Amino acid sequence: MTAEEVYRAYEERSWRALAQRARLKGGAFVVGRREGAYVWDLDGERRLLDCALSGGLHSLGHRAPEILAALRGALDSGLDGGLWLFPTPELLSFQDALAAAAPAPALDRSVVTLSSTASIDLAVHFASRVTGRSKILAYRQGYHGHAGFAAMVTGSREEGIFEYYGLPNVVARFFERYGDLEEMSALVTPDVAAVVLEPFNYETWEPAPADFLPALQALCSERGALLIVDETRTGLGRSGKFWMCEHWGLVPDILITGKGLAGGLYPASALLTTTAIYDRCINEHQYGFASSMGGNEISCVVGQKVVEICRRPEFYEGIRSLETRFRLRFGDLCERYPGVFAPGVLLGGIVTIGLVDASLGPAAAQFLFEHGVLCHSVSVVAPARVKFFPILTGAPDIADEVADALERFARR
Repeated sequence: MTAEEVYRAYEERSWRALAQRARLKGGAFVVGRREGAYVWDLDGERRLLDCALSGGLHSLGHRAPEILAALRGALDSGLDGGLWLFPTPELLSFQDALAAAAPAPALDRSVVTLSSTASIDLAVHFASRVTGRSKILAYRQGYHGHAGFAAMVTGSREEGIFEYYGLPNVVARFFERYGDLEEMSALVTPDVAAVVLEPFNYETWEPAPADFLPALQALCSERGALLIVDETRTGLGRSGKFWMCEHWGLVPDILITGKGLAGGLYPASALLTTTAIYDRCINEHQYGFASSMGGNEISCVVGQKVVEICRRPEFYEGIRSLETRFRLRFGDLCERYPGVFAPGVLLGGIVTIGLVDASLGPAAAQFLFEHGVLCHSVSVVAPARVKFFPILTGAPDIADEVADALERFARR
């Protein structure tokens, strides 16, 4: 099939909105070859620098050689999806690796699932059992998934779907101002089982204010609620530390990881928690969590290799070099084009540049696409920012490609 035929088929009998959104980027692009930081179209004639990475799924690069080798080795050794009725050494080994990489020794237990949506769903189960309460407080503009309880705690009016499907809103309560402890204090009431949030504002990627998360943790502890930190996008080195919550010395009751844990090749997510919470939720019922593919051998082998890579000192040296180059180039753009660009967020591989005129957001994203750079997205709330997730194993000159395309946009 040609790219145009694929798009027409989507529009006729598959996910129409996906094809329509993709067309708005600038034509019918279907991914063919992919390698490292780049993807090519089916004909191999057009190349894109991927700074979207499916939200971090490909943070180590497309078809990363070490991950490919781990996957092939697992398959060649005779492993498969496993039989969940029996223990496997691969799961034990992966759980030990996650415990060693946790932000604190207290988070020494984990449940391995196939997606962060499943992990968030399970975290809501855990919070309800541990506290005996039913409400989950979440950020209105946050995103945690599109199924089950994960859909119910995703309040984004752009991406949330629980109202669209008419799901019963029996779980969620939303806070509107990320970083406002006064609002949180008013909303963490005796019926709240947990607060779930990311360590940055999902829409603007602005990190939490310096004192917000530690104070929120103390507030939750005082009022008997759990703190669930969703590091699906921010973990595994994205912020320049293995976990973004480490920037504040934060140790949540439950931590979620995913996307990049799959190495871009095989689904993997995990819920990390304490022994006390784990035993209360998993070991007091013979089916505390049952999944035909959750914790399967292949996921565990791939995920363990990702964790190993993301714990290497040289991995973080590369991220610091990438951040430094982005900081230099974006600072120069803001200085030379003050009517177009404004400073954004630069923290490890979390990269944004502000737009003085918010209405230019869609045009900027389309222009970048047409000139070989796929950005992650444009914020739909103020401040207006163009957002980038560069691969974390890439050379610093990725920043030059992005900055050069942005300069062409400013001079268009």
